[in-house]
Amino acid sequence: MQDRGDFSLTGLRELHQLSLLPSGDFNALYAAYLEVGRSLLELSIGIVSCIKDGDYEVLAVQPGDGGISPGDHFPLGDTYCSTVMSKQGSVALHHVGELEEMRSHPVYVGMQLESYIAVPLYVQGEIFGTLNFSDPSPRREAFSIEEMEFLELMGKSLSQTLEQDRLSQQQQAAVSKMEENMALFEGAFRHAAIGMAIVSPQGGWMRVNQALCSILGYDEEALLASDFQTITHPDDLETDLHHVEEMLTGKRSSYWMKKRYIHKNGHIVWVLLAVSLVRNGDGSPRYFLSQIEDITAQVTAELTLREKQGELEELNQELASMARTDPLTGLYNRLVLMEGLRQEFSRCERRSEPMSVIFMDVDHFKQYNDSYGHVEGDAALQAVAEALRPVIRDTDVLARYGGEEFVALLPTANSQDAERVAERCRRAVAEISSLSRPVSLSVGVATLRFGDEADETKSPESLLSAADRALYVAKGAGRNRVHTAQL
Repeated sequence: MQDRGDFSLTGLRELHQLSLLPSGDFNALYAAYLEVGRSLLELSIGIVSCIKDGDYEVLAVQPGDGGISPGDHFPLGDTYCSTVMSKQGSVALHHVGELEEMRSHPVYVGMQLESYIAVPLYVQGEIFGTLNFSDPSPRREAFSIEEMEFLELMGKSLSQTLEQDRLSQQQQAAVSKMEENMALFEGAFRHAAIGMAIVSPQGGWMRVNQALCSILGYDEEALLASDFQTITHPDDLETDLHHVEEMLTGKRSSYWMKKRYIHKNGHIVWVLLAVSLVRNGDGSPRYFLSQIEDITAQVTAELTLREKQGELEELNQELASMARTDPLTGLYNRLVLMEGLRQEFSRCERRSEPMSVIFMDVDHFKQYNDSYGHVEGDAALQAVAEALRPVIRDTDVLARYGGEEFVALLPTANSQDAERVAERCRRAVAEISSLSRPVSLSVGVATLRFGDEADETKSPESLLSAADRALYVAKGAGRNRVHTAQL
């Protein structure tokens, strides 16, 4: 498996590339998601499925020569994805054959698939299907948190694309319905599919059809006894009356507007209102002819789409944040550390100020992992990060360099200052009492001093390397100590 930091960065880059793909060709989109997932998860088979009423349909599969093809249908219970539906969430099995209850599963009996990881695809709040990957070979170790998070992000990204496509189809269907109903205007007034009304110049309903009564919730008699002003939403009334006044004074012959009526039951009904003025032979206003189309579903779909777009923007911001943050500890990652190291090197060089680096390694961490497992190991790394946070100033940079290694960048700190901070870091970790056994740090310190003359041997990398060498001296001297390098 790739280094976790490298895997996370690679996964984020691939997710970014997938987010840029056009959504019109779903065959190409499915193929791209499956190729990325198979490559990063190192699993040979990838499938996008659709699940409905106990039926499992294969929408896309890679590779295409494994006996399963797009369009194939299977009973849901004969697939590993039945566990996803039962759990209503992600499933990861790294060695199916070790699970007694799975050895008789039809997929295991027929295909001997040992590794399996899947996430549900949610569309409009319901499971549409799954994005899953599998392999005949068992994995050496369980799927990591990074791999699960990566696949869940892939699933969320693909789900959003599917949902946006469905909303677009619904919106297009609503628009098509509206256009069809408008065409029926030429039909009989009483039987028109959309609301139709003849309204007096003062706003009273003179004649209404059954469609309008259904939209507004009033019977015909109740509507004819009132006017449109009474049931128009207060926030839309002024605009509506302004348009009416412009028609009465001859400034316009018709108008369209999206407006809200108050239904008899009290809820809001969104409509698309089209009004034209019919005049008498002498030019005086005779009545308004109104076409009223209920577009509540369309407006709701538009609002939902905007909400989903907002969620996508939040997700993009979250991904950008993840690109700079170590997902396990919440500290900065190596990328941010190296950026800060180069920037502070240039600044300190210009101002002839010192800068220091503290390189820290958790002693015997492999033994800790082997003794207590990776979950406890992750908890230990998180505890170390929390212990180091209050020791490091806000103006400094604390990062997880990789594995059990942490690095602190201390701009303007001289050697003595850095040694004191390093010792406080060592003591803070030694005082952690929440773990299965105590842990300790070996710490290397290196400081650069800038004089009047440029020194080409001094560089951000040389400072980091010096601190690393000092760390190994500390480890060689018995660990759980601080050693300072001389540059």
